Amino acid sequence: MDNSPLIWIVEDDVSTQRIVSKHLKANGFRPVLFDTAEKAYAALRVQTPPALMILDMLLPGMSGVDLIRLIKQNKAWEKIPVVVVTVLSREESLGSDPAAASAFWVNKPFDTNNLIQTVQDILASVGQEGKLQ
Repeated sequence: MDNSPLIWIVEDDVSTQRIVSKHLKANGFRPVLFDTAEKAYAALRVQTPPALMILDMLLPGMSGVDLIRLIKQNKAWEKIPVVVVTVLSREESLGSDPAAASAFWVNKPFDTNNLIQTVQDILASVGQEGKLQ
């Protein structure tokens, strides 16, 4: 059984999915890809929750903010750290939504190394960093 942290990438842009996934794998993480918030939400009900979720705000159908709200309303998932990766500013996306305010923020275009460092720092702070290579 692989003990490396499970990271969900909820992103509809295939090239962004590919780049982030490749860098996560290279740093000892197990990425799982979703192209809609609905698919990720459905998977939360039946799969092992991720150690962390990387989430785009501008998705087809359910928005990233809506998914964050659903996650934060559920006791089983409320502690999942969420890293928002988007072209929008924090204010444009979240407004004053207290459920979504707990998300970490990385603006597009982003430096992949900075994103990986953010993921590592967050997981280290919550004690889920696992065994990173």
